[in-house]
Amino acid sequence: MRPVLFHIGSFPLRSYGLMVAAAFVFGLLLARRRARAQGLDPDMIIDMVFFVMLTSIAGARLTYVVAHWGYYVNDIARAFKVWDGGLTLYGGVTTGVVVGFLFFKRRGVDPWLGVDVAAPALALGIGIGRIGCFLNGCCFGRECDLPWAVTFAAGSGAANVFPGIAIHPTQIYESLAAFAVMAVLLIVDRKKPFDGFLLTLLLILLAVYRLFVDPLRYYASISMVIENGALSVTRNQLFGLVVILVSSGFMVYLSKRSAARTRA
Repeated sequence: MRPVLFHIGSFPLRSYGLMVAAAFVFGLLLARRRARAQGLDPDMIIDMVFFVMLTSIAGARLTYVVAHWGYYVNDIARAFKVWDGGLTLYGGVTTGVVVGFLFFKRRGVDPWLGVDVAAPALALGIGIGRIGCFLNGCCFGRECDLPWAVTFAAGSGAANVFPGIAIHPTQIYESLAAFAVMAVLLIVDRKKPFDGFLLTLLLILLAVYRLFVDPLRYYASISMVIENGALSVTRNQLFGLVVILVSSGFMVYLSKRSAARTRA
């Protein structure tokens, strides 16, 4: 764990913020390359990423603060300290997808084609961002004795809950899963059946791997919907099920729309 990489004078360069920035930079590069291959203006992607970056971070932070309101209610200023960690993935992804969709529509580009161009870049960004979570010591797992278990340094959120105890590196699990999702999307893109397929597949795959990772991750009671021994359900898992159902519905709709256009 290394929340502060080094100092530039008195300014601390925080690993979490750096990795979030890196996620957007590398995501931008991939999205521009894909836009060019689709005959879209790659410079338009810069504008899109700018809007998505600002709104998705705001959405991710707002979702986290609302979900943990008891922690911030007596110190509202703490809610603005994004660099300390505390972003909800689903809040950021949902906000980013909606803003990206509206952006492409306003620019006169088929929004389903546009979001498909950006989908692998989103997976790449999530993978890089989770490395920032690992370095920051947030979004950590539960106690375990596996060979790759990690003991986080004192002062981290993980060590505050599990001092000197080895735990699941769930941040790395999610990072590897996101990179795998990106690879799947890039492979499927060669023969995708219709525009919008990559985005809906992305959302389904993200939700599926969260269903498997979440039981290994530590959550405070405030984040639990059901907490009764072996039966434990988090808000993220519940929301993930909703994402799977909604995305599957859109996939069916887009498939039928594509078939209707082909017959016409």
